[in-house]
Amino acid sequence: MLTKTMFLTLFAYHWHTHTRLFDLAAQLNEAEYKENPGYGKGSIHDLFFHLMRVMNSWRLGLETGKRLSPLRAEDYPTHASLLAGLQQEQSAWQILLGKLSEEEIEGDVRLITRSGEIVDIPRWRVLQHLVLHGMQHHAELAQLLTLKGRSPGDIDFIFFK
Repeated sequence: MLTKTMFLTLFAYHWHTHTRLFDLAAQLNEAEYKENPGYGKGSIHDLFFHLMRVMNSWRLGLETGKRLSPLRAEDYPTHASLLAGLQQEQSAWQILLGKLSEEEIEGDVRLITRSGEIVDIPRWRVLQHLVLHGMQHHAELAQLLTLKGRSPGDIDFIFFK
């Protein structure tokens, strides 16, 4: 069960870091929170939404075998609405990961893309992609928050307990 334990731990780290950054973002005023730095995915709010949309899209793909329509930004216009969505997504991921067997994690998943193409991909690669994708954007969020006086401190995996 090493693979399952590893991914449960990595996803716990992902959500812990996400929550830590999100809590710091809640300390910003609306202008700081929605300010577009002029690069990347946009504002701090936009980055959090992007992460949630990607996590949702891949989770639904793993559950249904299909890439469904993505979440819409206009449905999550505020910090509070985004928080509710993120909490729901985290719970859904905990359920999904809890159900997966070691064999399922190491096996392939067949996905039908939005264009109708059928692809087989190792499930562990999707899970690893999501953790690494999260790390990229968590680092960007940490930088943006630090520039606004809200540094999260060390968010490295080695310091996660």
